[in-house]
Amino acid sequence: MSKKKLGLLPKLIIAIILGIAVGMVAPEKLIAIFATFNDIFNEFLGFVIPLIIIGFVVPGIADLGDGAGKILAITALIAYVSTIISGSVAYFVDMASFPSFLEVGSIVFDNAQNAEETMVAGLFTIEMPAIMEVMSALILSFTLGLGIAVTKAEGMKKIFNEFQDIVTKVIASIIIPLLPFHVFGI
Repeated sequence: MSKKKLGLLPKLIIAIILGIAVGMVAPEKLIAIFATFNDIFNEFLGFVIPLIIIGFVVPGIADLGDGAGKILAITALIAYVSTIISGSVAYFVDMASFPSFLEVGSIVFDNAQNAEETMVAGLFTIEMPAIMEVMSALILSFTLGLGIAVTKAEGMKKIFNEFQDIVTKVIASIIIPLLPFHVFGI
């Protein structure tokens, strides 16, 4: 008889509930331990995100083959148009609804504080600067992916497919298992 594993979403929901419950009663030193974990995990995520972009976008575009440029241009156009439309809708909804929420007296603001100022600080941090910014990783990925597709550079394609395997292993072995603890610590 095989045991059913709990999926990521139920683990995250449990982590949120436990985090709220423990956060209300735990001593500050215990909270500081979780804050330290969160600081380190955030640094790691910031380091890994450009690698994830490169690891998935380059092989994805390279696999498109000869029509990669045209498909990428159409996809980018759709992405930009949808971003402009959704941003505009969000702006107008914000302008229509938030002023009523933010009027003094409509919601109790007497004890409102900036959440960043009330958070317990971690015991220490470890800096893990990313090798590049997210936009740089995207542009590099598009350039390399298109270049591999156009020149049919099978050696480079193999390297980036293997890099994708490494990134997949990092996500599956480190990020996904630790994510509930990160949510708990928040």
